[in-house]
Amino acid sequence: MASWLYFLLTHLLYILYKLDMWFKYLLTIFIILFSFESQAYEIYTVKKGDTLIGISHKFGIKAKSIKQANPNVNWLKIRPNDKINIPTQDCIDKFNGIEAVINANQNKQKSKHKTKNAFRKIQLYTIKKGDSLYKIAHTLHYSISALKSANPKIAWKDIKPGEKIILPSNHVIPKATPKPGEIGDGYYIVAHGDTLRSIANRFGLSLKKLQELNPNLDKIIRPGDVVVIPKELTEKIKVCEKENLFIPPKYLIYSDIYKVKKGDTLWEIAKKFNTDVDIVRTLNDISGNNIHVGQVLFVPSKNIKEAQRLKLKYSILNEERHALIRYAERFVGAPYKFGGDSLKHGIDCSAFVQKIYEKFKVFLPRTAEGQYREAGVFIPSSRLQPGDLLFFHTLDYAKATHVAIYIGRGRFIHAAGRKSGVKISHFTKYYWKRFIGAKRILRINNVNYAYIRNRSRKHNHSVRVN
Repeated sequence: MASWLYFLLTHLLYILYKLDMWFKYLLTIFIILFSFESQAYEIYTVKKGDTLIGISHKFGIKAKSIKQANPNVNWLKIRPNDKINIPTQDCIDKFNGIEAVINANQNKQKSKHKTKNAFRKIQLYTIKKGDSLYKIAHTLHYSISALKSANPKIAWKDIKPGEKIILPSNHVIPKATPKPGEIGDGYYIVAHGDTLRSIANRFGLSLKKLQELNPNLDKIIRPGDVVVIPKELTEKIKVCEKENLFIPPKYLIYSDIYKVKKGDTLWEIAKKFNTDVDIVRTLNDISGNNIHVGQVLFVPSKNIKEAQRLKLKYSILNEERHALIRYAERFVGAPYKFGGDSLKHGIDCSAFVQKIYEKFKVFLPRTAEGQYREAGVFIPSSRLQPGDLLFFHTLDYAKATHVAIYIGRGRFIHAAGRKSGVKISHFTKYYWKRFIGAKRILRINNVNYAYIRNRSRKHNHSVRVN
């Protein structure tokens, strides 16, 4: 009868195991208790000195089996005359069969948990407004290639808010927290004061082109936002940093990288890329004519249109003009001294102009009269640009007795006199009455050059090169 009942209950447990019902554990306990109640064990009276291990050795039964037959016994506090159950061999065999079923079920549960964990590893990300491939990769620290591989059917240029993408399991460990103003691999981190237009101007892009690269970006950007810029441009910026070249990014968009070969000269390189030697010099901050094999140079791209080529020329010139103005403004307040040539102890107007231009490898005559007669080309006052020289007749010993540097918006910087020293002035009636003409020194185009770069100081006169 007991064997038949055991057969029935074990099969019922197997069915419940297949059904994966939670109360199978309760049924297991019931079966164990039922088997013990059905004379599947004998009663033992505890004697003085008995312990669990001692009793197990006495009956040749594992301590575990005795503990399972006496779930309510505290084995550390057993006393003589306490009654305990000693399971028979038949009962142990039956219990082992039940335990095997339980273990099988536990293994199944572990397997299920593993499967669930495998599914949990696949993480999804919901596209938000303003998201792009570069922004997601940068923000969540994934490589672009990993995101593309995990989502082969996603059209990244057409992603919309609400779409789901799969996030790869492997992250890219960021080297450092990106800071506003940082230029990365195909992106720029917005800094305080940035606008889309200022970013476009900085990198030589049209506003329309920048918006095409960032279709999901809001018009109002905030510090920390990621703006996509052409990857080939950021690669050129990295080359500049490596070669210690300080070329504004807006010039690099129209430039190519050229590595100097044996036998190359600046003139041959300029001719090869249909540009001027001074453009190559200015782009690469070269003060002389010396170049060496393997040197990395940036040159105007052969593929750009003529309009873009001219834009590059005048952009570089404009940058040089403003650099000259910024340098000159550093000496506002310097003392004046007639005939002096020291920015620290005293300087006059023509020496001030000479020293400012000398910083940019342009060597001018020492006097205002000499600069008026020999340097540059005359231009009408209606076409003044920053960096042009203004000449005035203030004394009778010569025609041009005072000179200043035009800085734009009707203003000029000059060594004015003993009372004020170097200062910025406006075109007042006093100066208009004494104004005799303007000359352009910085000029890069197809007409005559108005200065000599990198010449010995022994030859201060200017020459014209056709």
